[in-house]
Amino acid sequence: MKKIVLIGINAKYTHTNPAIRYLQQYCADPRVEIVEYTINMDVQEVYEQITALRADVYGFSVYIWNVNYAYALADKLRANSNSLIFMGGPEVTYDVKTALKHCDYVIFGEGEKAFAQFAQAFFSGGDIRKVPSVCYMDDGILHCNPQADFVDLDELKQPYTDLDKLDKRLIYYESSRGCPFSCAYCLSSAEKQLRFASVQKVRTDIQTFAQAGVMKVKFVDRTFNADVKRAAQIIHDINTYGGKTEFHFEIAADLIDREFLQELAQAKKGKIQLEIGVQSTYEPTLQAIHRVQDFSYIKKVVGEILSHGNVTVHLDLIAGLPLEGMAQFRQSFDDVMGMGAQAVQLGFLKLLKGSPMERLAKIYGIVCSQIAPYEVQYTDAISIQELQELHEIEYLLERIYNSGLYYHTTHLTARAAGSYYTFFNALRKRLIQKEIEVKQLNEQQLALLLWDQMEEYEQCELLRETIRLDWFLRKRRAHMPKTLEKHEDWQKLFYRHMPEILAKKMPKAKRPWHYSRIEKFSFDILSYLRTGKLMPGEYIYFFDYTGGKTPDIVVVQQNGERFICQNEKKQ
Repeated sequence: MKKIVLIGINAKYTHTNPAIRYLQQYCADPRVEIVEYTINMDVQEVYEQITALRADVYGFSVYIWNVNYAYALADKLRANSNSLIFMGGPEVTYDVKTALKHCDYVIFGEGEKAFAQFAQAFFSGGDIRKVPSVCYMDDGILHCNPQADFVDLDELKQPYTDLDKLDKRLIYYESSRGCPFSCAYCLSSAEKQLRFASVQKVRTDIQTFAQAGVMKVKFVDRTFNADVKRAAQIIHDINTYGGKTEFHFEIAADLIDREFLQELAQAKKGKIQLEIGVQSTYEPTLQAIHRVQDFSYIKKVVGEILSHGNVTVHLDLIAGLPLEGMAQFRQSFDDVMGMGAQAVQLGFLKLLKGSPMERLAKIYGIVCSQIAPYEVQYTDAISIQELQELHEIEYLLERIYNSGLYYHTTHLTARAAGSYYTFFNALRKRLIQKEIEVKQLNEQQLALLLWDQMEEYEQCELLRETIRLDWFLRKRRAHMPKTLEKHEDWQKLFYRHMPEILAKKMPKAKRPWHYSRIEKFSFDILSYLRTGKLMPGEYIYFFDYTGGKTPDIVVVQQNGERFICQNEKKQ
């Protein structure tokens, strides 16, 4: 029996490939199978596993992150088998000639209808070269057939038939295709035809994910809230039917309206994650890349979303954009960091094939690597050395801030340092001076790096307290470096005379200090966590880690050898 195998090569084991699943589902032929691997696997090992499947046709889903791996694997197959090989995906759609050096056919653009006809032609002995969206070489001449019709998104079944095996994996899901914007660095500029699946279909799929206990679903819609009312309705459905599953969306902050904000405000904590592309706050750059945005409005709506404390927000920046030099990028960095989102992802311009940026690159002196992922090396506005500095800043940002380890330390120290960029750059220079690679630092050493850096600022002791606070706010009682610990007689006294209302919450027959902390601060941390404002004074707090989430914090007062917690005082 003839067989086609569709191959997904993911960036990480936790990722999944929706494209091969959509093709398999739409084709609905049992002779089409799917397999998945990762770019971290040995090519020879994967080649041996693939050849053992004895397929007549192998199809590769090709993206910027796996193109080199896919080509290497396809070359091995072509050299050692008679199987046909085809490729699809954005990376080959806009570079067909290169792809055809490694395969027999390319299916460009949207693939469901084209692949279904491709499979039917192959299994029936028909002429594959007449299938829509198929490209091939004939006597050195490139032939590309007219593009296949777009699929009605309501016709696409939820592609994951194996959800019971994917409880620890990231599920990718499409509820729309296309984008209303024309940002020059993005392939959406070349892909119009904005289309949506119905709210009813999306609701059904949300319920399926929730009932299966899926950990996280990432909507891959280019702009989830392109239809604002529809987006608000889907958020409402997630609040109603989404169970414990977390949902991630990429949205345009400029399109957020009051109804959408109200639905977000009702979300259960940990259910919704928003990714918002700011990319730059330098107006000439935004104009050059054809991006329209109102940063003051973005700042306002992001602030409102964060004020509820229930939605996670990731903001995106891109370094190496046209006209944005180091001074302008530093300002963009400070503007975005100042919004207080839980993560700021610093990326670097990629010169995607098929994007308008390919044409603009010559105008703005943008030079990128010729090898995927085609990352910027320098521009007329920013040098190789400056971009290298930003790469070092990016790694520190990931370790210190985006990891969630030092959220409060970062924001308070930036005030003392004068700016966010100044703070991270000072850490970078300290590492260079000490000839230490940041990638070599473990978590304990990273804490000591921050601890030592605080010597540079007038509020050294307060900032060091903030480092300790970030450790105390973790989900479990963490083992801090000895330098950060405080062992004082009054703490021992507290545990000898621990208030009953606190003691009874501790695990029986266990030492309570293994599940809690009692600490003094020189500012009101509860007020600070609510408002971001520092109220000086002497405060004692009890951190209770028995809940398994962020600790419960109780205010404690000391009167001689007696300690009274706020709950007792109210009684």
